[in-house]
Amino acid sequence: MSVGRTGYAVFDIETTGFSLYPDSIVEIAVVHVDALGAITGSWDTLLRPQDDVVGPTFVHGITQDMVLDAPRFAEVAPQLHGLFAGRVPVAHRLPQFDGRFVAAHFAWSGIRLPQLTRGLCTWKHARRHLPLASHTLGACCGHLGIDLTEAHQALADTLATAKLLSHFITAGFPLEGVALPALTGMPHPRSPAEDRFLPRTVATRPHIGS
Repeated sequence: MSVGRTGYAVFDIETTGFSLYPDSIVEIAVVHVDALGAITGSWDTLLRPQDDVVGPTFVHGITQDMVLDAPRFAEVAPQLHGLFAGRVPVAHRLPQFDGRFVAAHFAWSGIRLPQLTRGLCTWKHARRHLPLASHTLGACCGHLGIDLTEAHQALADTLATAKLLSHFITAGFPLEGVALPALTGMPHPRSPAEDRFLPRTVATRPHIGS
């Protein structure tokens, strides 16, 4: 396994639908986990979809008003890549969904990352190591006692996935994944947490005077 020099970048997304086009990512979260399984940082932001349609609010809880001031994916692509660079990307159903969507959005933003779908899939490892009838993130978390009370919120899902990964690491299960290369051809961000990120918790705060 190539863990990279700095560990893992666990991520989750909320989208307007299940097709790469015309659907869009409306929220992304990234959580850093070191090689020993410890969570070392987290970032999240809402994203304004290209057609300004947020999709199934009844699923992800994101409304049109919440994304009005959110950045487009391309605006924060360099900052997001800074969170992935040198780390093994991790997601639940990585190649089937999250990795495909994020790799496509990076490509549309001028950053080609085909390795994004070749990281570590916690769903695949859960099927291998957990004796469950279903291996959804919720089922895995319920089995292991991992809190997931705010499912379908990107940060909550990512933190739960990070804890699932930590369980696999501390249990000594064999894992594999390909670390992403450093960003080339574009300016490196000042700080991954700066600039245009708009977390859900900020977007839902009441405006002063409202």
